[in-house]
Amino acid sequence: MKCFGKKSFYSSLVLMAGLCMAASAASVKQIPANEGIKEVSVNSDLFIDGVKASSITLSYTKNILPSSVTIDDYRVDGRVIKEVSVKGKDVTLTLDCSNKMESEPDWNSLEDLPYETKLTVTQTGEVLSSNSKTAFIGSYSVITPNISSPELVEKFAEKSFIYNKTNLKFRYNIYMPENYLSGWNYPLVVFIGDDHVVSDAPKAVLLQGQGGTIWASGQEQSKHKCIVIAIQYLRSNEQEHGKLVAEDGSVTEAISAIKELIDSIGKSNRVDGGRVYGVGQGEGANALMTLAENYPDLFAGMLLVAPQKQVANPSKLAGQKIWLQVSEGDSAAYSRANLLTDAWESAGAQVAYGKWKAGEDAKLSESAAKTIIAQKAPINCGIFEGGNHPYTWTRTYEIESIRDWLFRQHR
Repeated sequence: MKCFGKKSFYSSLVLMAGLCMAASAASVKQIPANEGIKEVSVNSDLFIDGVKASSITLSYTKNILPSSVTIDDYRVDGRVIKEVSVKGKDVTLTLDCSNKMESEPDWNSLEDLPYETKLTVTQTGEVLSSNSKTAFIGSYSVITPNISSPELVEKFAEKSFIYNKTNLKFRYNIYMPENYLSGWNYPLVVFIGDDHVVSDAPKAVLLQGQGGTIWASGQEQSKHKCIVIAIQYLRSNEQEHGKLVAEDGSVTEAISAIKELIDSIGKSNRVDGGRVYGVGQGEGANALMTLAENYPDLFAGMLLVAPQKQVANPSKLAGQKIWLQVSEGDSAAYSRANLLTDAWESAGAQVAYGKWKAGEDAKLSESAAKTIIAQKAPINCGIFEGGNHPYTWTRTYEIESIRDWLFRQHR
């Protein structure tokens, strides 16, 4: 009887194992990902830098083996995948939602609408069904459905207003407080966004960031119950009736129309005429200053975030209650702030200043804002060290002390 040697015996085992693996691999059915993915859904939320997707879920035709899925099996254009999870037939990609404006040096390099409308997700790797008999293989790209408006945005009703003198028709979005009482007069917050949301896209002004929506949040309404309107100047308005704000700071047709709208809202709702507040960023901040310059009794207080354009006669604003916030890295707004504050001080107004580094430490911003407020000046100027134009408005509205300051102003 012939016996196998030890080496021959091990060689036979290796051969048998290889044959088994080959047989197993041959039994796995490969299906392109485009045939395996039956549905794509997206969850979104409104962040300080605008509405964007927080997660994307891919639903397959079969249950997925969790151990076969890694972050490297997928790519989402323009976004970072933080985590991947599997539940039954669903693979969910959790996305990094950090402030995209922190490192953005130039606003004009962003897309036309400064918030996400849809995303492209690609399966680049191979994932297995739970019984390991089916492999869904990449590379396959699919565009998500349109990113939906967050719940807070949907609480605003979209309305239209016609300026009878010139037939200028534009949209505005209005939030009415819950349990609105007819026997109570409410403060009114008027928000005007910058020129990057001069758009025909519905509710664009509410999706850019928190400038228009934060006043309607549960936290704010519990302290400062108010009516909120957000002006939606349209691209078609601009083409037919001209810019929202003139380069020389003069009163445009749109500025006159906004004044009439504010008056109309005040007459048709329970508005406290002594507590109308203007909030605006970029072009919107300049629009507010033009309104205040020509209608000095309109606003009880204004929050001006990164205005960049000329004001016809800034000294006329010296008697207003103002919080001006800019970033050093935004050269246009920073230089404009210096011109404005010089004019206000020359006209006899007291201006309180504060400078601090913008960052993740909310306590630092709160402390710095409170130091400015403690000076009890009618005009306040906060400056972020570094930063840039869009970064200013992603950080300003989250500072609770500034929001509280605004609501303490009365005319």
